[in-house]
Amino acid sequence: MWKSAVWLGIPQTEIECKKIFQGDLNGRFAYYRCDLEFNQPAELVIAITANSRYRFWVNGKPVLSGPCKGDRYRHYYEKVVLTDYLQQGLNRFAAQVLLTDSNSIVNQGDERTPILSVASLPAGHRLAIEGQAFSQNGELLADLTTGTAPWRVRLDNSYYLKCKPINVNLGAIAEDIDFALTPSDWKTGEINPADWSKPKELDQVVPNEFMLNAGLLPKFQVKERPIPLLYEIPDILSNELGISSFKGQDTLTVPAHAKQTIIFDYGSITNAYMIYRFAGGNRARVAMTYFEKFINKNRIIHRADFEHGEIEGLTDELRLAGENLCYEPFWFRTFRFVSMTIETADEELVIKLPKLLKTGYPLNPISTIQSSSAAWVKPVWDMCIRTLQGCMTETYMDCPFYEQMQFPMDTRLQALFTYACSEDTQLARKALIDFHHSIIPDGLVQGKYPSSFVQVISTFSLHYIFMLYEYYDQTGDQDLLKYLRSDVDGILEYFDRKIGQDGLVQNLDYWPFVDWQDDWKVSFGMPKAGLSGPSTIINLMYAYALDVGACICEATGRKGLAGEYRLRQEAILDRIQQVCWDEDKGLYREGPRVGQYSQHAQAWAILNKMLAEDDGRRLLETALADSSVISCTFATSYELHRAMVMTGLFDEVENNLRKWSELIDLGCTTCPETPGLTRSDCHAWSALPLLEMIRVIAGISSPEPGWPSILIAPHLGSLTDLSGEAATPRGVVRFSFYKHSEGLNYEVELPAGLEGVFRHPNGTEEILTSGMNQGGLK
Repeated sequence: MWKSAVWLGIPQTEIECKKIFQGDLNGRFAYYRCDLEFNQPAELVIAITANSRYRFWVNGKPVLSGPCKGDRYRHYYEKVVLTDYLQQGLNRFAAQVLLTDSNSIVNQGDERTPILSVASLPAGHRLAIEGQAFSQNGELLADLTTGTAPWRVRLDNSYYLKCKPINVNLGAIAEDIDFALTPSDWKTGEINPADWSKPKELDQVVPNEFMLNAGLLPKFQVKERPIPLLYEIPDILSNELGISSFKGQDTLTVPAHAKQTIIFDYGSITNAYMIYRFAGGNRARVAMTYFEKFINKNRIIHRADFEHGEIEGLTDELRLAGENLCYEPFWFRTFRFVSMTIETADEELVIKLPKLLKTGYPLNPISTIQSSSAAWVKPVWDMCIRTLQGCMTETYMDCPFYEQMQFPMDTRLQALFTYACSEDTQLARKALIDFHHSIIPDGLVQGKYPSSFVQVISTFSLHYIFMLYEYYDQTGDQDLLKYLRSDVDGILEYFDRKIGQDGLVQNLDYWPFVDWQDDWKVSFGMPKAGLSGPSTIINLMYAYALDVGACICEATGRKGLAGEYRLRQEAILDRIQQVCWDEDKGLYREGPRVGQYSQHAQAWAILNKMLAEDDGRRLLETALADSSVISCTFATSYELHRAMVMTGLFDEVENNLRKWSELIDLGCTTCPETPGLTRSDCHAWSALPLLEMIRVIAGISSPEPGWPSILIAPHLGSLTDLSGEAATPRGVVRFSFYKHSEGLNYEVELPAGLEGVFRHPNGTEEILTSGMNQGGLK
């Protein structure tokens, strides 16, 4: 796709004219414009990329944002068809380019902290486009390629993006703009030569032959994005809380010298590019605050309780210049509610109902599930689907409102939830490649990536190992397993180097996070035992990673290394049994000399097969019944549920899932980070019911990697019926289960080429073939 395009930058004269000094370009925008005439209908496909981020318009219509998040060795570009945006005659192409530079600030919490989820090079504002417009009969009409087309650039020195306390872990995205100083018509207005400079032509996008032959890497190693373009679906923000201001109309006039606040409720948390339209209102002030819920710091309230709750969110602030204005914040906003406060001066202000473009990764959730005997099943499923979708853009995100970061622990769970509801594995594959590129010299993957700042969470490297094998289990993709298997050895060697005098891993560097627990606040989410010695949980996680590493080695033909890993696992488990088992309590202590107990440790012990099934069941029942034992939160319930399944405690899985149904009564439309007084109200590590409903309650899984066959072993518990569809790599499985006094009847339709087994709760099995299957115990 790339041929002759060059990178366009800002000329020094433009920087000097705008009085921008070294280090002061961070968080600022450069506007690029090109006008082309087409004398007949045209077809145009372009490749586009920028440093650090861009948003692109054609004839005033937003097209897309990018580039897809990469890193130093992968600077992605987008390929996009512009034909439907073109018109006969004059066409105006506009790009807004943001520089987000981590080298220009001192502390990560500075006001101008670059967007944390963007790994950018300190190479200035840049734009590159390759594309030619052709007529329908193949005649060349115009060339939009940078370095060839008449592009112009304008640097905006009137404002920069800001980081505010509400989003200190996200970076600077809040906008504070005075439109008396900022150009408002740069997307569609005339290009005045006095205001627009000729851009500086930098290096070619494609390296020259000498560089290629000599192995000299270009500054930007441009690659096509490996995932689909994000969707942008138009909608309008119209539902108001309290007394309506718009009164069912699409236009509101605020008189001069007035102050008014409007609160919109979109109905559920969403990610969207906002579009605001104003007329008049010279020197009026407008502030838009985006928030997930109303909060009461003393008690839990309904999410929409505006009478007893307060607003706490991200705010954009505008000062208007009395002209017709279409204002579009550069970065997407996350919200359920939007509070708009207007304060006019000497002139009335006309406001249109806000528009929005909902955005996200184009996940296609195929799986569905419902039960007439359990009304909570479908609402919980729908809530979890919204949560997962809300945390998927160019990467998986822990939460879209506060951080937007791809953490290995969160991402591992999100990938599993994706497999349960969709056939799509592209974002999971990209995440694994992202983490591979993040590895530090110690052998660990970074704790969040891509990122403008390095953070290492040592335990998250273990989740990377789990995620890698689970991806293989879902896809059967042995090539990726071979490509990344050396990462596994580096991580396991790091943990092996940390074995201390107890024969257990201890004194881990960086941040050995396990779970947010009140009892572990002093250790910042690490089991408190880790402050003075080994943590049982972390050692059991490491032991399990050794077992998973052995499975990876066996799957890729390295049986000798697999044997070594299993010997190391055995040694760790033997030491835990010797020094961490409390015979009187019947539980594993959280360290050799620490009298603390957790559900986490017992679950990981069961996953490591340290006990026979009956002993494991008693262990887990003890941990669940004893209120002094630290409970798993939403974030760590996955391993707890796996232990329940391994020990036959299926009813406990169902009982635990009912916690999610309680959230709906509180007005939650997505799953919060934790129950109770939580921070984020959309946090995808909490969407666990997606997996449990399909894999445990409906019981749909595969006994082998890549799904060559299927096993259906439902456990309905208190439910008397269950039906739906389940996505698999081999196609959609349709199912209906009906429980009666003698057993279970079923209807299962399998896609062509897929066969397997239906296993009843009592262990009886029936053969399943492609097409419709009916059976059951009478």
